[in-house]
Amino acid sequence: MPQVTTVIGDALATERDAVLLGVFEDDGRWTGTLAKTDKALNGQLRKLREWGEVKGKLGEVTVVHSLGLLPPRRLVLFGLGKSSELDAEAVRRAVGNAVKTLNQIGVRHAALVPPETNRLTLPDLARAITEATLLASYRYSKKSSDDGKPSLERLELIATSRRSASEMGTGVQLGTVMAEATNFARDLVNAPPMELTPTALAEQAKAVAEKRGLDCEIYDERWIEEVGMGALRAVSLGSDQPPRFIVLRYEGKAGAPTIGLVGKGITFDSGGLCLKTAEGMLEMKGDMAGAAAVIAAMDAIAQLQPAINVLGCVPATENMPGGRAFKPGDILRTYSGKTVEVINTDAEGRLILADAISYAKEKGASPILDAATLTGAAIIALGPICTGAFGNDEQLVREIVEVGKQVGEPIWAMPMFADYRELLKSDFADIKNTGGRPGGAITAAWFIGEFVGETPWVHLDIAPTFWSDKDRHYFSKGATGVATRTFIQFVLNRAKG
Repeated sequence: MPQVTTVIGDALATERDAVLLGVFEDDGRWTGTLAKTDKALNGQLRKLREWGEVKGKLGEVTVVHSLGLLPPRRLVLFGLGKSSELDAEAVRRAVGNAVKTLNQIGVRHAALVPPETNRLTLPDLARAITEATLLASYRYSKKSSDDGKPSLERLELIATSRRSASEMGTGVQLGTVMAEATNFARDLVNAPPMELTPTALAEQAKAVAEKRGLDCEIYDERWIEEVGMGALRAVSLGSDQPPRFIVLRYEGKAGAPTIGLVGKGITFDSGGLCLKTAEGMLEMKGDMAGAAAVIAAMDAIAQLQPAINVLGCVPATENMPGGRAFKPGDILRTYSGKTVEVINTDAEGRLILADAISYAKEKGASPILDAATLTGAAIIALGPICTGAFGNDEQLVREIVEVGKQVGEPIWAMPMFADYRELLKSDFADIKNTGGRPGGAITAAWFIGEFVGETPWVHLDIAPTFWSDKDRHYFSKGATGVATRTFIQFVLNRAKG
């Protein structure tokens, strides 16, 4: 991964592989470094602007060679879009595209001149640039004969004074932690399911706890059965891999509230006896993306030291069609004491979340946030653009939506009308685990809500957003690490009051 630093000086005075300069679509008044660069290149940058080769559209990248007229070998102009619409996400996307270009052409050492804008503070601007640099440079290549490593080793943010360097340094530090946590979650999701078993996922959590000083408990199948987590135990029965219940605790301030983070940890989902198609299983190594977000977020929270307490809970298991697998028609007794009629074994994520959320509630967590690759219905409803948010507290849902905007993880509030609960009525148990295809994402959320009670709660269905089918701005094909930054930022915001 490249290192992002701040330096005071003139970006054009030092020999580097490249200098990155932002260009606004609606601003032809080039000043500062951009004007100085154009002058040194005998007006050729303005010529490119006049010819329409540099429009400044968001995501546009143009590489210009200095040909010995300046110490830097290349000038990389990246489009920022309209100046009146600039925000942190626009910066992330613009810089992300530029960094992908740097890695494609073999740039190792580059500098970036932060754009002049009053729409973002220097710390927020530096944070967005840092996040984009590290996220866009991510590669999961542990199993490839091509090492796939990014070429970029160092990106220097050019500051004009000690004060601006200090302010940007604050943003760089936070952006580094946020991006590295997201990339850690991406690694977990991208890992082959033969390696990232429930036990291996628990070992990852344990390693985080030991490194960061978190309290950690890893509970095995015997404990799960003894305490009555009947839903988690049932889902695990079809697999040769034993389940694990992972608990991470961060104590930031005595007497402060405890936020609960819960992540679905199905390390591989075959659908159980209600078997998925071969195509439907292809991405199911990622059915633990919610768990990855929780573990990665706890890693970052421990580094950032907010003055609040956080409880992270991950129920981890495979869902396989073995001879002992649970069956449609089974009645399960959950940790809360409520019984569940199994209608479909492929609606297993909500079952293990029921036990985990009941545990978090019992331990006093409030509010509780969960993230889960829960339903295909959410993908149909929302497409690959945003995560669905469901909850029992409208103000908390709005808060989560705003946090998503803040970190660049779009979230859309979904309806939770009481009539949807009627679809989950069972003739044989307190509730059944699916209400059928219509409104499937909503009835799944209602099922989870049955175990939350009055505790403020939001469920994030990340099935639409946990995976990217193509390279785009600061993401590459594969896992996105979604919900990691949302969880971290939510905790930071709450700690600030």
